[in-house]
Amino acid sequence: MLGLSRYVFRTFSQMKERLYRLWLTVPELGFWRSRPRVPLIVAMTSYPGRAQNAWIAVETLLRQTVVPEKLILVLNEQEFPNRVIPRRLSRRRRRGLHILWVEENGRSFDKLLPVRAEFPNRTIVTVDDDKYFPRELLASLFEGSQSHPGAIIGARGWKIQQSPSGEIHYGENWVRAHPGDLGHALLTPGGNGCLYPPFSLDDSVDSYADAQKVCPSADDIWFWGAAMKKQTQLFCLGMPPHRPIPHSPEAGALSSVNKERNDKQFQAALDFFGIRDFLSEAVVRDKVDRHD
Repeated sequence: MLGLSRYVFRTFSQMKERLYRLWLTVPELGFWRSRPRVPLIVAMTSYPGRAQNAWIAVETLLRQTVVPEKLILVLNEQEFPNRVIPRRLSRRRRRGLHILWVEENGRSFDKLLPVRAEFPNRTIVTVDDDKYFPRELLASLFEGSQSHPGAIIGARGWKIQQSPSGEIHYGENWVRAHPGDLGHALLTPGGNGCLYPPFSLDDSVDSYADAQKVCPSADDIWFWGAAMKKQTQLFCLGMPPHRPIPHSPEAGALSSVNKERNDKQFQAALDFFGIRDFLSEAVVRDKVDRHD
């Protein structure tokens, strides 16, 4: 009976996936003309193993309830020789997708750092290439930034807490952030949709050499560390999880590596940015506030 239930669930999920993709291929019939524009630059990156399906994430961003200033996909010429990209991805350029080419492969750091260099004084929203984004994502992030000027706004996040030993380890004893959580004892991963106002990150974030040395497979920790160095507050929208885009096993994912290395990179970031005491105080302060 359990096997049958799993089969039915899997079949239903596959049908829903096909229908969703089919819907994304249907033209919007001019809906975009009536949408308000917001001063946001949306940035993402991809690599050959996932570029074939990246058009799906791009399409959900093109169908938002608001229109950003730019939607930028950062690609590197090492992985895409002669700048050849999948046809479905290329076709989205006619509807607003911009390709920002960089010479070297900056891996996941490319979803923010090259765009920061190109638009240093602008508000940037980072996203990953493997999710179906809800239509209200950009509008919600922008509204959050209006309510909390200067804060980093994350669609989803974690409340950082001490481990039973009293130390702080990545993910240990952490809990999901609720809608409206605000403070420094938060981590909001950039792939779900994270809004970075101008000057919200310490300038040391822009060093690829240091990023690859300290957090080689954890861009979210690197960006977060730069935010803590600048003592920027974070605000979490507490949105439900975004539906993932299935990929072939060959596509790979950094998350499978991160599970083993995240805490090592987290500790390295605390030391590199010199924020260990600042974070400990923020976590304790947050715990006291919750019990008052």
